[in-house]
Amino acid sequence: DHYLSEYCRRQLSGLQMGVGSRYVDFEAPDLKGEMHRFSDLMEGAELTLLDLWASWCAPCRRVSKAMIPLYEAYKSSGFRVIAVAREVEDTKQMEQAIKQDGYPWPQLVELDDRTHLWSQYGSNNAPGRKILFDKTGLILAIDPSVEELDALLAERFAK
Repeated sequence: DHYLSEYCRRQLSGLQMGVGSRYVDFEAPDLKGEMHRFSDLMEGAELTLLDLWASWCAPCRRVSKAMIPLYEAYKSSGFRVIAVAREVEDTKQMEQAIKQDGYPWPQLVELDDRTHLWSQYGSNNAPGRKILFDKTGLILAIDPSVEELDALLAERFAK
């Protein structure tokens, strides 16, 4: 029951996650404090991209912004993006980043690593990660580039 044992279990579990693994369900609040369960937000989508980002992470934001056109092109086909920002102490910078970058998808927040979401998804000390799931919760891609995601979406949603 030592806290380091639990830390090691979380780290190892996240490192074992890969393509073909199932998602780790979690709850996180939105900016109004309302709690949301990831599995509920995925419901009804063919493909869901979990966007783990941080307002202070320029590379995370750059990739997230680049995915906006893909979201707009495929959202009516069943593509969904759910974002969780990794923030420290408060959400002021997050709110400013959302306004500045114009993210059109739901935004949740993980303050001060309270639920250890990043380690559960194998991101441990990194600020961001993008994970693509199918409708059953299986991981199809981890950290796909915008071009790779575009190809996956085009193939999946080809008419």
